[in-house]
Amino acid sequence: MKTYANIIDLLNFEGPGLQDYVTPNELNQLLDGTLPHGTIADRYIDDLIHTTLVAVETDDTETRADLLVWIRDELDIAIEQRKDMAREEAQQIKLDALQKVVATEERLDGLIHYRKGELALEARALGVPKAAIADALRISRPTLDKWLQEQQDRALFNEAIYTLVRRDMSKTDQAMLFDALGIRDTSGQASAFLAGLTTRTLDDLRDGERELLDCAEKRARELA
Repeated sequence: MKTYANIIDLLNFEGPGLQDYVTPNELNQLLDGTLPHGTIADRYIDDLIHTTLVAVETDDTETRADLLVWIRDELDIAIEQRKDMAREEAQQIKLDALQKVVATEERLDGLIHYRKGELALEARALGVPKAAIADALRISRPTLDKWLQEQQDRALFNEAIYTLVRRDMSKTDQAMLFDALGIRDTSGQASAFLAGLTTRTLDDLRDGERELLDCAEKRARELA
């Protein structure tokens, strides 16, 4: 049997810690004062009496007094741990909220950018001069030309990528193609489209689909 000078030494070397010894509900009761500390101290002493593995040199009265001090110290530690956890949870909630706002902003920016490009194409189809469209968008003519080309490329790749998707494709290949639909990065769409071309045969294409894919492939190779 191992003998320690007092219960504090025993607990420091052998354990268990307070949070390992009481239930979560009992720990809550100790913290809110509805469970007397002496109840847990008596539980420790009772277990100590019935074990043949360890012992202490102090008598039950001194051991109980030491236990009460130790329990109070352990509760102080538990309180600080809970404060730290609450602070970390509050911090994470704020970080999650920030990330959500940023993600929403990015989605809205993408939708606005796409809609502006759509309207610019529609305006051009109606014969509106590029200079007037650029002025309305408050951008330069070269930027407008880039936007219009990106919009045309995106529309081409969206249609071509959707044409490539078939039910008998692997889930991985389907996911790769679907993930490329509608994104602003036309070079990324081009790469995904070219990768998709290698995943299936083109023998089952309907009228007009081969021409669409040939056109998309030509443009994709220019961008990739």
